[in-house]
Amino acid sequence: MARTDGQPGGDPDQDVDDTLSAPFRSYALERADAPRFHIRLVEKTQRLYPAHKHDYFQIVYFMTEAPTARVGLRSYKPQPGSVYFIAPMTPHQMRFSSASRSVVIYFDLDFLRPGITRSYPIQELVRIAPELTPFAWQGHIDFNLDEAQAARVEEACRVMILEHAEDRICTGEIIRAELTLMLGRICRAYEDRFDELSPVLPAIGRDSGHMRRISDFIAENYLRSPTLDQAAAYARLSRSRLCALLRQHTGTSFNALIREMRIDDARERLVLTDEPIGQIAYAVGYTDEKYFLRAFRKSVGMTPTAYRVKRLSDLAVPATTRRGLGARAPGLMPRSRS
Repeated sequence: MARTDGQPGGDPDQDVDDTLSAPFRSYALERADAPRFHIRLVEKTQRLYPAHKHDYFQIVYFMTEAPTARVGLRSYKPQPGSVYFIAPMTPHQMRFSSASRSVVIYFDLDFLRPGITRSYPIQELVRIAPELTPFAWQGHIDFNLDEAQAARVEEACRVMILEHAEDRICTGEIIRAELTLMLGRICRAYEDRFDELSPVLPAIGRDSGHMRRISDFIAENYLRSPTLDQAAAYARLSRSRLCALLRQHTGTSFNALIREMRIDDARERLVLTDEPIGQIAYAVGYTDEKYFLRAFRKSVGMTPTAYRVKRLSDLAVPATTRRGLGARAPGLMPRSRS
């Protein structure tokens, strides 16, 4: 992910209304004539990616614990076996530490389904391509695989990594088959959960447009002290309706969500960088360091300095992972060509 396609976000000091025309950020090769597919093993990588979105489907599978991730308006703490399904144009933020290992897959819809030549909202698309169902339910289900499920996913990833490194007859067909089978097995594993949630959350389709605009606004502006009025204007909703949707879909308020996202950023910067506390406070949207210290302590239960010392001490102790997922997990590494 060394390059960025599309222009970076605008000046942090610009008026928030400029986000109406702000370009999206992506971390993939530009699309050429052929549909895109890419898979790679991510390890020994310590990096903070800004919140961004892109026009392809992405799957991130973790083999170890990892820093807090965010998809849409929800935050997650990846564990061994955690998998995240990121639909096109969904704001998200993935973080990697030097101790974490994961597999990142991205693909265009017409790579997986060559016969589908137009785009659909994800809730409609799953009726045509049911293997994409996890992408529609990511905000409502934690996809934490058990050992047997994780082993199957890792084997599928191993095959796709090997095939992607080659240029042989039927490489694309084999990758497509492995990807479809992997998604289908995950759908089967969570079928009961999908059925259970469907009648409970009928608004997933009706409110998806509203929630997408809310997510876009917050992802672009949470470091800029946005107001509820600005968010409501961007989402074309009343203040009360926006608050009700946030409460329904995230269980929290607008201001609490902004604060949570900033503190999440600060926690990872404390561990993944050596930036001073004041610089971190400013980087995550606080202009008053004392106010940041109070907010951090209230949220985390300790000062930023104490949190940094504790987490760095914890990371110095080798983490215990599931059986079969050692530090190298060589089964996922592509074999060198003879």
